Amino acid sequence: MKILHRLRGEMETPRLFLRRWKPLDFQAFLRFAGDPEVMLPAGSKPAQGLQEAETQFHRALRDEGCYAMVLKGTGEPIGKIKFQEDLRRFRVNSLSIGYELARGYWGRGLMAEALSAMVGEAFRRRGVEVLAISHFAQNQRSRRVIEKCGFRYEGTILRGFHRFDGQVFDDVCYSITREEYFAHPERYEVPVRNRKETDSNG
Repeated sequence: MKILHRLRGEMETPRLFLRRWKPLDFQAFLRFAGDPEVMLPAGSKPAQGLQEAETQFHRALRDEGCYAMVLKGTGEPIGKIKFQEDLRRFRVNSLSIGYELARGYWGRGLMAEALSAMVGEAFRRRGVEVLAISHFAQNQRSRRVIEKCGFRYEGTILRGFHRFDGQVFDDVCYSITREEYFAHPERYEVPVRNRKETDSNG
């Protein structure tokens, strides 16, 4: 990856570039931003119509902690991953992570690959003390991704998330501390699947 890209906080993994969103990415953004199967488990409102999608997209464009997950083979964004405020902690240098991935790319290990890169970015470049993440209790797909990336289970907050549609969910919480990361950074690196396995999982 070019030095300028590194200075911007952009990241590279074996199969992905994580970079800031660009105006020309809008059509790719639409492919997942309006999909309830993608957005609802993440606690986000699916875009209903072009105007809502544009509002969400411009928010992503302005957010310096929000990255497009760009597949190297095609150059197209296939999802979104971002640093956001850690609402569980007070006056602690911490961040949390949220993400969404287009349905056609589930089951390939791509989200774990992106999340692993974000873990390294959080501690090595952003200098956080704690990195947090959570998922709804019913979202076992996210649980597997989070555990694969080495996050430690903290506990479950009962009725911890009130979604936009009025539904309330138990929130399962995880974290990595700075001390944990630097003691064994290799624990937070996710092996990339070989091409044969990746293709078979569609």
